[in-house]
Amino acid sequence: MESNEWQMVKKKKSARRKDVLNNEKPPDLSHCESENDCKNLTQRIFGTIENIKTSEFWNSCQKPLKQCLHIHETAAKDWDPCKGVGADQCFDIISKEGHFRSLSSCDCVCYGLGNFSLCVTSRCQLAFLLLFLELFKIPRCQSFVFDPIFSPLEISVLRELGFNVLLENEEGKHIVDKSTVFYMLHCGKALYNNLLWRNWSAKSLSEMIIIGNSFKGIEERLLSRILQRDYVYIHKVRTLSLQAVEETPFPENSQYSDVFNDTSVHRFPAQKLRTLANEFWECAEEPCYQECEDLEIIRNQNR
Repeated sequence: MESNEWQMVKKKKSARRKDVLNNEKPPDLSHCESENDCKNLTQRIFGTIENIKTSEFWNSCQKPLKQCLHIHETAAKDWDPCKGVGADQCFDIISKEGHFRSLSSCDCVCYGLGNFSLCVTSRCQLAFLLLFLELFKIPRCQSFVFDPIFSPLEISVLRELGFNVLLENEEGKHIVDKSTVFYMLHCGKALYNNLLWRNWSAKSLSEMIIIGNSFKGIEERLLSRILQRDYVYIHKVRTLSLQAVEETPFPENSQYSDVFNDTSVHRFPAQKLRTLANEFWECAEEPCYQECEDLEIIRNQNR
């Protein structure tokens, strides 16, 4: 386990690309990843899972997550990290009482995870995602991940863990056709704005939960004219109608302050969305960002 790596994470702004930390050399992508490389990286992920699982931060996160998702308690199982990582294996990470009813019908989409083979922050966020999926019984086969900077080694490990690795850059424009959790920590503002635009209806928004950068924090840090011009859909849900979104911040914790800073759970309650006037949903034009100087996302050059 990597018990000493938490002190090595440096402070950064939440929307920036995760940097390579600890002076680790990038992998040689000219060679196929070996089975041993995959095994070593997987064990490092398991070590990070164990660190987070036994932390006060994870304990403090479970209550707000339960409240946001309205999940009821059931019985827990023990998890043995030595049993392997096959996609068909029951990945019972939580070993304490207080496990919760299944959300097995939900999908999960993860954007912007970064190079978790090199970056401590990214590895912590992947470990938290795995804990979250197990806590709410969302199958990894219904979980989709994408980052344009994933290495071949990282893609292999993610597939071994049971994730579906998306190969096309959607720029966050993912269509929701069922209940979906979006896990997108420290992503660019345009990614959230695109996601809201693509699902700009009461029906679609009510099917979404977004775990990511605080919309409230975005509004507070950005000039109002920039928010309205470049990120109009964040502006609409935050400024024009606070009824459209309920936001619950992650608890503060000094041990993981650089990993989960400025993170909130965002819900869009159907009963509140239905009360909004028709004008709120009109003029749903696709964002273009022509005047945006710092877009913070990697564009799909084929679009």
